[in-house]
Amino acid sequence: MQRAVTAGILWGVVGLAAAVGAAWLVARPAEPAILASPAGSGGAPDGRRAQQDAGREVYAQPALANRAEQVGELFPAGSAPLVGQAEPVGQAEPVGQAEQVDPVEPVGQAEQVDPVEPVGQAAVDRAGLPPAAHPLADYQPMHVEPVEPIIPAPPEDVPELWRRLHETVYAVAAEYPGRISVVAVDLTTGSRYEFRARDPYLPASTFKLPVALCVLEAIDAGEMAWDTLVTYTEEDYEPVGAGGFAQAAFGSRWTVRNLVDRSLISSNNVAVKMLARTLTWDGLLACTTAMGGPVTRTEEGSTPVSAADEAAWWLRLWELSRERPELAEQLLRPLRQATYRGRIQAGTPRPELVTHKFGTYAGYDHDGGIVWAERPYALVVLTYGGGEYLADRAIERIAAAAWASVMGDAAGR
Repeated sequence: MQRAVTAGILWGVVGLAAAVGAAWLVARPAEPAILASPAGSGGAPDGRRAQQDAGREVYAQPALANRAEQVGELFPAGSAPLVGQAEPVGQAEPVGQAEQVDPVEPVGQAEQVDPVEPVGQAAVDRAGLPPAAHPLADYQPMHVEPVEPIIPAPPEDVPELWRRLHETVYAVAAEYPGRISVVAVDLTTGSRYEFRARDPYLPASTFKLPVALCVLEAIDAGEMAWDTLVTYTEEDYEPVGAGGFAQAAFGSRWTVRNLVDRSLISSNNVAVKMLARTLTWDGLLACTTAMGGPVTRTEEGSTPVSAADEAAWWLRLWELSRERPELAEQLLRPLRQATYRGRIQAGTPRPELVTHKFGTYAGYDHDGGIVWAERPYALVVLTYGGGEYLADRAIERIAAAAWASVMGDAAGR
């Protein structure tokens, strides 16, 4: 009996000890798991750094790559003079390397695309049309009188190369409620197609190409340098397409490299006015006349040009690319970085092969460029009076037909 009582007491003590031990284990804090990569393993997956955080593996986000070359982030901020601060005289950029554009915009935010001119009120019922691609499509301070479509008699003989383009141009012109002019040139053979090639138009921002070409000629002749400084004056300012100049101080100085890049990449209006003023109108006329596409200025201040004139500018750039490629690259680089991707580029099946300069102002909607395909060609399309949406679609159709004509022929079709 006594042994049984003793055994019972002992078993009770053991049970109590077991219960206390279990309670202690339950209440004991958990140790965090160690998930860091072993030494010499190269770190966590994808090179990201693993961290201990209460038993969970946390990855630090990899740093974003520099995207200064992408659309909308043209230039890194903080690498040029502050607003109103003159750039150092005589400090040139290495050949082929663009100067960083002044950070007049907030840090990390690139200058807005300034496509540029106000769009005119066209004589077309826009009800139901989708918005045009141009960022300033709704800015229409000027009225444009209606323009009757005029279709010239078809030429007696159209080269086989241009048959598809010819058919499309006449079909588009017959539907378009304004004027259209077209010039296309096969840069391999020199074969040429023209439709109303001598009609006058305001060039809008296509004017920026001959200005840049004349700057290039002046630099090559030793009359100017990429680091030549141009003073920003009140006469240069324009409220539309001013971009960073809207906040810049009058009297600040800007290098020619800076201004050429701004005028071609984001179609900045102030930059091209500063360049044209530096070249002088007489100098610009002499330079463009030598190219075969003279830019004259009327008493009213307009600069009428034709599609044939604009084709001459692109042919000059093509010649430079063959004869002086390092010189031509000074303009081809910013043209490739242009922020606008519509019209000829949108209508070309291989848009990455296109370098172009568009223009839109008061009912004038244009584009011109070179398609650097296996069989390269130049294309210029000038329009007036149709409204921007219809102009965009018309130019896209013509660009697609030009590709089909030239590249279809190149493929043996």
